[in-house]
Amino acid sequence: MILFIGIQAAQAQNNQQKSMMTAEQKADESVNKLKTELSLSDEQVTKVKAITVDKINKVTAAHKKNGADKSRLQAANKLIQDEYETSLKGIVTEEQYNKYLASKGH
Repeated sequence: MILFIGIQAAQAQNNQQKSMMTAEQKADESVNKLKTELSLSDEQVTKVKAITVDKINKVTAAHKKNGADKSRLQAANKLIQDEYETSLKGIVTEEQYNKYLASKGH
């Protein structure tokens, strides 16, 4: 029981730290993961980071605007994700994009 409480407290602290991160910091974390998974070039990393920061800012704005309305929030998030994936497809190779989709379970 004590272990469970300790794990829950650690997860809560980690979630709080993530929510306090800037869009740039969140994008760095996400892009570093993609860089490894997809073997992105330095040029691709720069472009992917830019679209990732944009995505994070749009998601944050959507949460502020639609936070109480789950269906509108889900619809907004889907549009933002679709836009992100379209942009990503224009940056990475077809093979890299297919790896991205596979990692997401598509």
